[in-house]
This record gives sequence, structure tokens and C-alpha cells, in this order.
Amino acid sequence: MTYAHPQNPTNSPLAIEPVRGSIRKESPLQAPKLGIPAEVGGRRRDVSLTPVDLTGAAAAQLPAAGDGLFDAPSYADWVRGAMRIKAARPDVSILFESTIAEPTAELVASVREAFSQQVTSRYVSVFADGNRYAIEAVAKRYGLATDQIVATTGATGALVMIFKALVADGDHVLVERPGFDFLSRLALEAGARVEDFARPAPRYDVDLDDLRARLTDRTRAVLITNLHNPSGAWLSPGQIAAIAEVVATVGAVLLVDEVYADFAAATGAPPAGTLAPNVVTVSSLTKVLGLFALKFGWLAGDADLVARLRASAPDGDMGVSKLSHAVAAHVLEAPAPFEAHWQSVLAATWPVVRRHVEALVADGLLAGDLPLYGCMYFPRVVGMDDTRALAQRLLAEFDVLVAPGEYFGAPGHIRIGFGADPEAIDQGLQRLRAGLTALR
Repeated sequence: MTYAHPQNPTNSPLAIEPVRGSIRKESPLQAPKLGIPAEVGGRRRDVSLTPVDLTGAAAAQLPAAGDGLFDAPSYADWVRGAMRIKAARPDVSILFESTIAEPTAELVASVREAFSQQVTSRYVSVFADGNRYAIEAVAKRYGLATDQIVATTGATGALVMIFKALVADGDHVLVERPGFDFLSRLALEAGARVEDFARPAPRYDVDLDDLRARLTDRTRAVLITNLHNPSGAWLSPGQIAAIAEVVATVGAVLLVDEVYADFAAATGAPPAGTLAPNVVTVSSLTKVLGLFALKFGWLAGDADLVARLRASAPDGDMGVSKLSHAVAAHVLEAPAPFEAHWQSVLAATWPVVRRHVEALVADGLLAGDLPLYGCMYFPRVVGMDDTRALAQRLLAEFDVLVAPGEYFGAPGHIRIGFGADPEAIDQGLQRLRAGLTALR
């Protein structure tokens, strides 16, 4: 299924020339001294870059200034701290979120349609087999058969089920780098020995020869994201099929997290799970449609592979909500308002982001192509090795919060998200430019 996208898929990525001169080698080590704190809006804020060790209750009560936030051990921990700062300091510009803002009005309308007059027929048991109406709607939307799909509690539930089926203690799993650290952690919790393989900037493609060299006879799964998190880079069906062919040489499964894939629906690309018998797709309604409240996700692939995954969890995903998945069925059966929502958001934010990125690149502050699809951008900060320390300074002195590349395995980069209000994004990018200029 395809639908219109506010960005023209035939456009070329924003061409960015490398900045000439001295560029420091990337390093995740000691924070650099970034100079004297700048004065912003008449205020002067001193901030210590000395690491602070916080655990337990202390870590749960991060000061609004952000002390301790950038010592968080994982991206999820960092986001939890960032959300507390957001609540305490509504004046801070948030530039790290990579999810479309929740379509609250559209969601309320779906709930009212489902339950205001009488209980919807979609309110059915989800034990073992999931909500059959939602599964049928997913099948219709993506050109799948219902026996190729398992409904889960978001994409996380799908990943847990897959790793439970594929991985025994000591088995080998390869995960892309840069990447979302949560995915590696799920594999580790399943008992896997996890190793990274590179998706290097600026294209973030997969080097098939490098991947082949990293496979072993105990490799059970190779995990990629598409759109790539954190860069937003898109892999074509042909590229994914070629990766799957390499992975199949050791009998492993290619796991493709496609929670952002619908941003590129205008390409007409099918789900990755249809491209080869050893590929399984994971997706959800969270990222593109902004429906994180529903916790509706699924896995999909070849029917025989899905049957194997299902056999490892004969009761299905026990966390599935009968209520929220009934609402998800309504959304999937009539998705037009939700698709219009994300398209309108990006139609408004995309020109703002492009204008600022062009200026930031022209100033020699950032380098990296703005991807064609989605609402995240992962540029390299020119001349900066420790973006964790940089992000801390940007928050403390310029009231803007970006995600440091260290949390994605790419020091020297920052992830910027723009799936929300265009005026807020505009203000945040103005603050980012001011901060990068002052701290150059």
C-alpha cells in the first residue's frame, strides 16, 4: 500500500561538502574543555563537565539543569531523564524526539466511534492469536497473508518473541552500528553474544563483504533498521534482499526493524519480510502514526518462519491489551486521518529543517546529508569529538536538547528529530545554531 508523501522521493539528498581543515578524530573518551560559558539572553550559566555518578533514587530525581543526565548508561535512561527535564523546564527546545506528535484528536474520534454508542465488534479476545480484525487490516495494508503476521505489544514485544525463538545462551547476534542500543540489549537479555557491524556515514549502507566476514556458525540473527535509526537512511528492497542472501549462508535470520518504514511508503517498497524466506519484519503504529498509546505492533515474514517463531510462544504475547488492540483495528481499517496527520506535520517541518540545515552546513557547523524520508537527522558536528559534553552545554546554556551520538555508537554526531510543531522546531534549530557558533 502506498500513499502520498510530502517529500519528493526523486529529490536528491541535500549535498554537503566536507569542510576543509583540521577535523579531530572521533573519540568517546574524556569530555573536551569547550571554553568559557556563553551569555545567552542576558543570562550566564556555568556548568560542570565533571561526570556525576547517580544511582537509585538520586538518578530518578535529575535536577532541571540536567546534571547527571548525560551520565545515563543507555539511551532509554537518557530519554527518561530528558522527559523529567522537559516537564520541569517547558522553555527548553526539544530536538531529540524521532516520533510523530500524537494525533490526539484523531485518536479520540476513533475511540468514540468504537465505544460511544455500543461496544465495537472489534473488541474481541486477543489470547494467543491476537485481534483478528487488526491482523486482517495489517495483512491488507501490506499485501500479506494473515498466517504471516503475529500481533504483539508494540515492536518490543515482537523483538522479545523473535529472540526467544532464535537465540540460546552463547549464540551470536550481529547488530548494526551506529544503531539503537535498546536492540542490542534485547539480544543480550536473551543470552546472545552480541557483536556490532558497521553502517558507516555518510550513506549508512551495509558492506556485504564485511558482514560476511563477521558471520559464524553460531550466528542466529542479523539486525538492521530501515529507515535506519539514527540516520534515517533508506535501504531499497534490492539491498535488503542482498543482505538476506549473505545472512542465509550460515542459516541465520535477517531481522528488519521497520517502525519508520512507512515514512518511505511512496517508494512502493514492500515489507522486508516478503523479500526472502529468512527475513522477518518488526513494526508498530508508534513512530509514523504517533500512536504510542496503543502499544500495537507486529512481526511478519514467511509463513514457515512465522510458525517457527509462534511455536516458541504458543500463548502469544501475553501483554497484549484487548482494549487498545480493538482501537488499533479501527485505526488500521480507516487510516486516512492518521496518515494525513503525519504528512501534514512533515509538510510543515521539512522546509524549516532544510532551511536551517543549509545554513548550519554553510557555516561549517554540521556535515551530513538530510535524508529523504522521515523525521530524524544525524549530522556530524564539525570538529567536535565528544557530543555528550556538547549536548550538556547546549542544554545548560542555550535551552536546547539534542541526542548525543554516543548513545548510538557514533561520537561526534547528534540526532535531531522534527516530528512535532514547526514553530518549536524552528526555535530549537535557531538555538542550536547559536550554541554551535558560540562553542565552535
